Amino acid sequence: MRIKVLGCYGGQLVGFRLTSFLINDSILLDAGSPTEAMSLEEQHNIRHICLSHTHLDHIKDIAFLADNRALKCMTSGNSASPCISIHSLAANNETLRRHFLNDEVWPDFSRIPSRSNPTLKLIDLQAEVPFEIDDVRVTAISVNHPVPCTGFLLEQNGMQVIYTADTGNTERIWEIANAQPNLKAVIMDCSFPNSLQYLADISGHLTPNGVMLELQKFDALGKVPIYLYHMKPETLNIMTAEVEALDLPHLRMLTQVDELLL
Repeated sequence: MRIKVLGCYGGQLVGFRLTSFLINDSILLDAGSPTEAMSLEEQHNIRHICLSHTHLDHIKDIAFLADNRALKCMTSGNSASPCISIHSLAANNETLRRHFLNDEVWPDFSRIPSRSNPTLKLIDLQAEVPFEIDDVRVTAISVNHPVPCTGFLLEQNGMQVIYTADTGNTERIWEIANAQPNLKAVIMDCSFPNSLQYLADISGHLTPNGVMLELQKFDALGKVPIYLYHMKPETLNIMTAEVEALDLPHLRMLTQVDELLL
C-alpha cells in the first residue's frame, strides 16, 4: 500500500494544503486539495473518494476534481470515462446533495453529463461494514466530531492502516486498532496547540496533550508509527515543539512531501 500526502493541514495558507491522502493512485482519503497537488492526468486516475465528513476542508476539491474530470472527458471525446465514487455515511451524502452539489453552490455532477453517466456517484456506507475498492478493503469507524464523521481502517496484502479523520476524545477506533494483527501506521488528528484545548474540545479535535491521552488507549504505542495531521499552519511552530516534548517513539507530524510505503 502506498499513501501519498497531498495535504495534511487544518487550515489553508500559501504553501499549506488541506487534508487529502492518495492511496495507490486511485483512492482518496478526503478531498481537501487533490487538484492543487496532482496533475490533470493523475487526477484522471482517481476512481474513489472515502469521505470522512462534510466540513469544507475535506470536501473542497470534490468540486474542482469533478469539474476537471467532466471537462477532460468532454474535450477528449470519451464521455463514458469512469465516474468517481464517493463513499460516505448516508447523512454526509445527503449534505453534499442538499448543500454543495445543489446547482446553487456548485453544479450537481451526479447528473452531469447525465443521470445515466454521472461524473460523481454518491455511495452510502455503513460504519463497521467493510467494502472493497481497487483491491483495498475499507471499513469506516465512527469517531467524535460535531458532524457525522468516520475514520477508516484500510487493509491490503495482510497489512492495516488506521486513519482517525477529524476527532476529539474517542474510543471505538482504538478498540479496532488494537484488534489488528499487522497494523503498520496510524494517521491521527492533532489540530491545536495545548493552549487552545478549549477550542479543540468544542470543535472535536486534539491537541498534543490530547494525543498523549488518546494514545494511552493504544496497545502498540511505541511500536507502530503514529503520523499527525490537521495542524493549523498559524500555530505550527508551537505545536511542533509541543509534539517533540511528548518524547514518544515513532510519533511525528506529517508534511506534504511524505509518502508512506507499506
